[in-house]
Amino acid sequence: MELQKQPLNQIVRKGRAFTQITVDDDCIVKDSKPDIVKMIHTKGRVVVEEVKVENRTVWVSGQLRFTVLYRSDSEGSKLETLSDSVSFREKIYMDEVLEDDRVWVNQRVEDLNITAINSRKLAVRAVIGIEAVCEKQVTEEIACAVVGEDEIFQKQEKRTLLDLCVSKKDILRTHAELLLPGANPNIARIVYDHVEVRGLQSACMGDDIQVRGTACVSVLYQSTEGSMEWYETETPFMGNIDGGKDVGQQALYWLRVSPGEAELNLLADADQEPRNLSLDLNLDVELRIWQEREYEILSDVYSLKNSLLPKTEGLCVWNLMVKNEAKQRVLQQARLQEGQEKILQVSSCEGKLEIDRVEIRENALQVEGILLVDILYTTTDDHFPVAHAVEQIPFNQRIEVQGLSENEKDVVYELEPGIDQLAVNLLDSEQYEIKALISLTALVLREDHFDSITEIQSEPLDIKGLSELPGITGYVVQKNESLWDIAKRYHTTEEEMMRTNGIQAGPLVPGQKLVIVKSVG
Repeated sequence: MELQKQPLNQIVRKGRAFTQITVDDDCIVKDSKPDIVKMIHTKGRVVVEEVKVENRTVWVSGQLRFTVLYRSDSEGSKLETLSDSVSFREKIYMDEVLEDDRVWVNQRVEDLNITAINSRKLAVRAVIGIEAVCEKQVTEEIACAVVGEDEIFQKQEKRTLLDLCVSKKDILRTHAELLLPGANPNIARIVYDHVEVRGLQSACMGDDIQVRGTACVSVLYQSTEGSMEWYETETPFMGNIDGGKDVGQQALYWLRVSPGEAELNLLADADQEPRNLSLDLNLDVELRIWQEREYEILSDVYSLKNSLLPKTEGLCVWNLMVKNEAKQRVLQQARLQEGQEKILQVSSCEGKLEIDRVEIRENALQVEGILLVDILYTTTDDHFPVAHAVEQIPFNQRIEVQGLSENEKDVVYELEPGIDQLAVNLLDSEQYEIKALISLTALVLREDHFDSITEIQSEPLDIKGLSELPGITGYVVQKNESLWDIAKRYHTTEEEMMRTNGIQAGPLVPGQKLVIVKSVG
């Protein structure tokens, strides 16, 4: 007697921890940079360089990289940028983690405050949020049948389960050549640049996951004539992530894309004039792919010759509830704060979505967050040619998840926010209108528990107990009883019961009367 088994691949989450790191350091302006007269705009991002697990502790090392756009006192150029970094190393306690476990880290800048101590020194204060997740890919062996014995009666149940095919991190590299329009003067040097990814979409294409979107590029540069110029453009990109041979059109996948390094370099065009820009953009990709497979699961056995004692262990698997995308239009008018320089022209807008709260409701996820918009604009004051404004726009979005119960505990969800469109329209020198289209993609899974047979022991029949059963008896079907349940209890077979009672296979009706004849092995 041998158990026939089917493999089921899945991710087991061993631990999850979140911590906040406070970065507090001073930065000296390099000798090659002019003095700081006034800070205009700051931005930063976190780069994790190493994740090391030892003695139930996760060590995370990396850098806070930041860029400051400021007004200087240099001749010929009143605008300048400086970029620098602050290193950090933090430990996160995770009792369940072993040294050979894989730990994934997600990080973000939750607060950034950079101020000028004096014209040559900056104070950098930041709060970094780091989430560490320890996951392990395991293969469960699920018994589906007993082979090698003819007179064993088997009860099987069909279940559709998610079988994990791929779980990996990758980097999607894209390259684009940008040509300056004829009306723009030549570029002497790039002062400030920003690259933002919008309108991300993905689809299964053969053995790959195709990722496409738009890179929105903003460049502030000094022309060869000495003037300060803005250049904005959009360039589409497309790339493929290898999903392996198991990817199909019906595969379920989850893709998280995070902006990585963006490098913008000045190149000469065909006439050897500095009018070309080379963009190299790296996107950090986290990919998981499942296939929904139907499993025949062995749930019970018995024999008329022997007493079979199945041993079981509890198994936790995940079933798909929904993969859904919700979109929301944002429209808000705003006014400059008192004392800010008047707007001559909006030059650049940068957007970021932050999710603050998620609540499980009846048939839905309720998501609250903020759309953070940084606006750079040219002013009417020649002494302060560029200024910065920031707006925080709250949003509240309902994502439909049919079958979800309020405050349900046995569900997990992943959320991927994105900005499809973002524009700032000038109303007058102090007022502007922000228009955006934001998207929230949700993957919701529900826990499913059942007992899986791992071993079957065989013992001689209990002859005494069997002899006490009546040879023929009448029986009234109880609620939720099946032919299998009754046949096993009274030492007979489903076929024998159907033949004796003249009934067909199918569900029994509570209160239905049956005649049962005991079988002798």
